[in-house]
Amino acid sequence: MKIRNPFKDYLLRWKDDASTTEKIIWSMISVFFGMTTAYFLF
Repeated sequence: MKIRNPFKDYLLRWKDDASTTEKIIWSMISVFFGMTTAYFLF
């Protein structure tokens, strides 16, 4: 699997050709990163 950025711009809008699998994987990465960041901030 090739890793690429499925987002269009800095507002994190999806590209038109982003697959559902890519959306799920990147969403999980974003949630995990947000949870770990919030854990260390509070």
